[in-house]
Amino acid sequence: MTIKAEEISAQQDAWKDFETHRVAEQKRLSFQRPRKVGNVLAQLVSLRGYAQIRISAEQEVAWQAVVGPELSSITQFSKLRGGTMNVTVANSLLMQELIFRKEELLTRLQAELPAAGIRHLRFKVGKIISPQSETKKMDGST
Repeated sequence: MTIKAEEISAQQDAWKDFETHRVAEQKRLSFQRPRKVGNVLAQLVSLRGYAQIRISAEQEVAWQAVVGPELSSITQFSKLRGGTMNVTVANSLLMQELIFRKEELLTRLQAELPAAGIRHLRFKVGKIISPQSETKKMDGST
């Protein structure tokens, strides 16, 4: 091999090495590239569960609208999972009343929240937490 060929080979090796290091450095620093604010916010909402909180609040409002003001103070939407809406009620007598009206309530809920896919209602007796007491807990007041 001549000196000229050796120099060319050394330059090619240097360029390959440079390219390898450049690509590795680019991958390492890729997290520092600017990202669209919309993408960052969407990721934040997804990670923190803010969308779920909003959806849950909408479902709570729909439940209150369906049962009316007199029953909304002694019942509380708990969760919606797998097409079953779980509702906490203040006592067993009220639970029997709601079980008796289950089909009517289900039909009205399906009309209020068509995208939620509610297929069943499940009631359980438990403690009803008023929105005012939740707000006080969050504020730190008594």
